[in-house]
This record gives sequence, C-alpha cells and structure tokens, in this order.
Amino acid sequence: MFATMACFPNLPGFEYLMQTPEGGHKLSGLPALLSARDYDDVYVYNGDFAWDNQSGFFGNQGMTTFIGRNDFVNPVFSDPTWGVSDQDMFDRGAEELAKNYGKKPFYALLQTLSNHTPYALPKDLPVEPVTGQGRLDEHLTAMRYSDWALGQFFEKARKEPYFKETLFVIVGDHGFGNHQQVTELDLGRFNVPLLLIGPGIQEKFGAVDHTVGTQVDIVPTIMGRLGGQTRHQCWGRDLLNLPEGDQGVGMIKPSGSEQIVGLVKGDRILIESKDMTPRMYRYQLGSEFKAELIESPDQPELLKNLEAYIQTATKSLLDNTAGVVHGTPK
Repeated sequence: MFATMACFPNLPGFEYLMQTPEGGHKLSGLPALLSARDYDDVYVYNGDFAWDNQSGFFGNQGMTTFIGRNDFVNPVFSDPTWGVSDQDMFDRGAEELAKNYGKKPFYALLQTLSNHTPYALPKDLPVEPVTGQGRLDEHLTAMRYSDWALGQFFEKARKEPYFKETLFVIVGDHGFGNHQQVTELDLGRFNVPLLLIGPGIQEKFGAVDHTVGTQVDIVPTIMGRLGGQTRHQCWGRDLLNLPEGDQGVGMIKPSGSEQIVGLVKGDRILIESKDMTPRMYRYQLGSEFKAELIESPDQPELLKNLEAYIQTATKSLLDNTAGVVHGTPK
C-alpha cells in the first residue's frame, strides 16, 4: 500500500513501515502531490482502517475521507474478520465517485479484500464456484467473485459522466504464486499486471506493454498522464515515458522477515540473499513459465545498483528526506 500510494519501496527491516515511527514521515506520493493541486479524496475499504495503521498513515500523507466497514448500511455480506464484501465496497465506491463528480478534481482509492485468505464470501454467490482444482478451488472462486465485483463497478462507471474524464488504475499488492518456484524468489507471486484505463491510453501507448516496473512506478506514471509540471521524490519512474530501449527495472523485497531481494531488469533477475552468493537468471513468464541460471558480464554492476538503491532509500527514510514540502525537496 505504501509503495503504491506513497511511491516508497519495501525495504529490508521496514516491511511494516506504516506501523513504525519512520512511517510518520512525509513521503512524495499521490496524496501529497494531488493535495498540492487541491484535489479532494476518498478511500473506500471493506475492512477496518486501524489494521496496519492505514488511517494513521494515509491521513498523515494527506488523505481526509475514509469509508470503512462501519460505514456500510445493510451490506450484502459482512465477515467479522475482514468486513464487507467486494461488491459492497465497489457499490459504495461507485456512489462516491458519482457523488463527487462536478465539484473539485478528486482521486479515489478503492481497496478490495474478498480475494484474501481466509476467504469470506457471500453465501449466495453471483458466480459459479470453481471446481476440479483441488485445494485451489476456494482461492480461484474468490478471484472469480472479486473479478465479477470489479466488472459490476465498471458497468456502473461507464454510464457516468466522469468516466470519460477519469484514469482508472488497477493493480494487486502481489500476484498468485504457482507450483513452479523457478528461482529463490517466487516469480509467480511477484508477477502483477498493471491496468491503465482512460481516454486515449491504448491509442497512444498500445494495448499491452511488457516494460518491467513495480508499485513505486505507479505514482510517477499517473502524474505523467495528468500533465502539468510535477516535482516529486518518488522512488520510481513514469513507465510510459522511459528512454528508448529501456525495458524497465524493479527491486523486489518480499513482505515479512524473509531476507532476500531481487533486481529485475528486462528479462533478467538478480537475486541476493544472506544464505547464498548472488545469482542471475533469465526468466520467462506466462504459459511457458521458466528461468535459467546465467552468467552476465554486468552482474557486478547490477549487484552494485541493487545494494545502492536499498542503502540510499534506507538512509533517505531514516534521515526523513523522502518527502517534498511546499513543492521543494526537504
């Protein structure tokens, strides 16, 4: 969440940044950048904002309007652990967008939760449950339900006047690992598609782009589409405005205490861990999912880049220099 909205990377030792004192620092993310442009905001969520200090963190970053589990009246479904269902969340999200249109410019964060273990879904599902996949049935059914709820949201959004003036950004916090773990980092789990839906996006940039990026690239990519001058200290880049031939780059640090990091560049990944010497693979995603161990002359340079990225970002966080104050770097 903090990488996507505050464009600061997940770092070793700070995987739970939103709960730490350092998480109270101002970061150069979407709330800060759009608050400076006088945007209104709304954050709609199935669950409780106290979890992971979401309201505290995002409130400190500049968000003002939070709609959580206790703000839903007569939801279709509510679970004591997770809160209301995705269809409830998206229905309320659609209401908020329609209600806010025509006033000031605004941005909305809609966070889903139904597709998360332990899965809590309505008894009368609007989709056919997935069967025949063994222990994956429950997970795949939750995915199908969440996808249906997202589809229902877009059916409503398309009929609203704001639709043709809105950039929709759809991304997961992580992917879904498969049974093939072809490198020490589970590439299937970290293969996350980013969908951008908005006026002229496909016409200008094409339907599919295989550039490598991570969640920290999302805010710069959004700001690039909004136009106007932007000064930020994001730890990512505008994925739709990279130099010619740049295949993209991304640093991966799994959540939790697992001390392993990876640097993805194009179709290669460099993996570093305390338990092994650094290794580089050439990988391929999709139906031909595979990875092969390779040796590359630029491996030492990439390893230096990976360590420099982590060390510089960590120092910036500790020194509280990762945010922009009044349009100028702090």
